[in-house]
Amino acid sequence: MGRIIEEIYVWRLPVRLYHWINAFCIVLLLVTGFYIAEPFLASPVGEATWFHQMSWFRYLHFAVAFVFVANFLYRMYWALFGRDKYARFGGFRPWSPKWWGKPFREQMSSYLFMRRDEPNYVGHNPVAALAHFVFIFCGSLFMIATGLAMYGENNPGGFNDTFFGWLIPFFGSSYNLHMVHHAVAWIFPFYVILHLYAVFRHDVVDRTSVTSSIVTGYKHKVEDEPSLD
Repeated sequence: MGRIIEEIYVWRLPVRLYHWINAFCIVLLLVTGFYIAEPFLASPVGEATWFHQMSWFRYLHFAVAFVFVANFLYRMYWALFGRDKYARFGGFRPWSPKWWGKPFREQMSSYLFMRRDEPNYVGHNPVAALAHFVFIFCGSLFMIATGLAMYGENNPGGFNDTFFGWLIPFFGSSYNLHMVHHAVAWIFPFYVILHLYAVFRHDVVDRTSVTSSIVTGYKHKVEDEPSLD
């Protein structure tokens, strides 16, 4: 077992800001997106010209979507060029057989209650890194590309239509693209549940203050990170 570090600064301010902006955007995008797909509020009574309920939900969805895109690009820049070693892509190597070795198996066994001890990591553990890559990076990239393709339909020949419009014939039709965009959106509530479970479990089992670290940036009582080499 490695030495114990009482307190270590893990998540710098840019990463923490990204996390909370992203969480806020995902919630608003899900609520507005699900409403656009299936309006769940009561129908207005009176003259239709006085009500713009759907249009306001669409405007809010589009506005938050562009914040989401900007935040995603900002995070990618920080991952590639930032000074935060725990937030960079360097430690994520799923193409390496060693990455799927003992550390990954031990962490997965711990999450599934198949072992009592908890492997501790300063940054993301291998399972969390894989989950973030699949759900947050790949999922966000897909939602951004398909969302911009649909938004481009409002301005044929414009920037979004030129660079992302090819996705509409690729999926067969605009309707199909809308359906796929809506279906993939459901991975985010699923991911949030898994994410909250893992975070709170770490706090309860190994008391590394994972929950508060995304606010303060500091983790407590973290062992030396197991080697993935």
